[in-house]
Amino acid sequence: MKKIILYSLIIPFVLIGCSDFLDQKPKLTTSNELSWSTYNGLNSATLGAYAPLYSTDWYGSNFILAAELRGGNSKNPISAGYGSSRMTDDPKWNYTETGTSPLWNIAYFTISAANNVLNAADNVTDANEADIKNLKAECLFIKALAHFDLVRIYAQPYSYKPEMAGVPYIEITQPGKPARNTIKQCYDNIVIDLLKAETLMEDDYKRTGLASYKGAAQKPAIQALLSRVYLYMGEYQKSADYATKVINNSNYRLWTSAEYPNQWGEAIGTDEIIFEVEGNSAYYYRPYWTEIHRMTNPIGYADVVTTTDLLDLFTADPTDVRGTMFTAVAGIPERWTKKYPGKGIAEPDASNIPVLRLSEMYLNRAEAILNGATIAGVTALGDLNAIAGNRGATLHTVADDNAIYLERRKELCYEGHLVFDHARWQKGIVRTDNFFTNIANKDIPFPSNKWALPIPKTETATNPNLEQNPN
Repeated sequence: MKKIILYSLIIPFVLIGCSDFLDQKPKLTTSNELSWSTYNGLNSATLGAYAPLYSTDWYGSNFILAAELRGGNSKNPISAGYGSSRMTDDPKWNYTETGTSPLWNIAYFTISAANNVLNAADNVTDANEADIKNLKAECLFIKALAHFDLVRIYAQPYSYKPEMAGVPYIEITQPGKPARNTIKQCYDNIVIDLLKAETLMEDDYKRTGLASYKGAAQKPAIQALLSRVYLYMGEYQKSADYATKVINNSNYRLWTSAEYPNQWGEAIGTDEIIFEVEGNSAYYYRPYWTEIHRMTNPIGYADVVTTTDLLDLFTADPTDVRGTMFTAVAGIPERWTKKYPGKGIAEPDASNIPVLRLSEMYLNRAEAILNGATIAGVTALGDLNAIAGNRGATLHTVADDNAIYLERRKELCYEGHLVFDHARWQKGIVRTDNFFTNIANKDIPFPSNKWALPIPKTETATNPNLEQNPN
């Protein structure tokens, strides 16, 4: 089902030049017809479509940290001198139409950028067919990722009631007032776009113009996202199959326990990284002082600290190297994650943001096998222990739901997974650490209307076809 859309922030844009595309403000005055009529113009526009992923409202800060605060891995600091009173609504699940997730505008802006390339690509004549297909595959990946993040934020989980309202799935960007597709339609379209991208992209394609080619989509990134999406859909065999494609790719391997602490924030994506958002303090979309590095650092704004119950998981297993990934300050109880250390470029600093990692593929496959998928020679216990063993942790003796939960929480903390895992498992959240008595939403049951955040009022007020979420 095709939809059309017009939002005030969705303006077609092209960025000229590959090497500095993230440094500049989008050039909105460039002729679209001229820019998208050549391969160089189309390539620059594709490269530019990645830029908003690093914004404050997405992977550069809010999207990940809000998920950690809602899910119970994180909290606001209570010690004097730490925190700037930012992100105080997220742990409270205190959202309204005028105070909700900011993802909506930036994600649809990005979808517009990707659609502009897709709509123009077939008219470009100065490049070979393979080059054009690779660009189209990148934009299909960006478009699918944006819709996937939107439907996870503003709709109930697929596993609950897929016939409920999702978000508008935008195939062509042009004036209109679209209604919301169902959750199932959104997921089906995400899969269609990713499968098409997988078919179009060359196996060895790597984008140039970035410090790390893993800051752009390659075929393994497409396959890894398919594994994640299928897991959310309960398509366990397909999730396991796609996880296996990535696991069996010789370009990737798990970090050892000795390597693990030193991989975060690296300028060049390392062996376990499949796709990351490249961060740099010189980029146009940089989050400035609210970049994830400063929000999770005691020398920055320090607004997001770790809950005791997460820390206790590592205290119980002292050889687990992941327990060393927290910063302490003498004399105060707070602990901050070290996953976003910054790259020492400037102040405010920047970090690369991992979006898809190989360890998630092992965890996806383990969960899928536990739910009936089969991969020859592979067991759920073996996959769980591939992670635990490479982290120096105690090996699991049984693969069950509790082991999956424990390993996902320990491995993927501060990467924006926990609250969405709870949603797809239809598992309520019970929080115990430093939640004040006046927080009504300390515990979040499932089901509840709260799992679908409000759509911004600016959107529902101007589009009568855009139904708001209940309550």
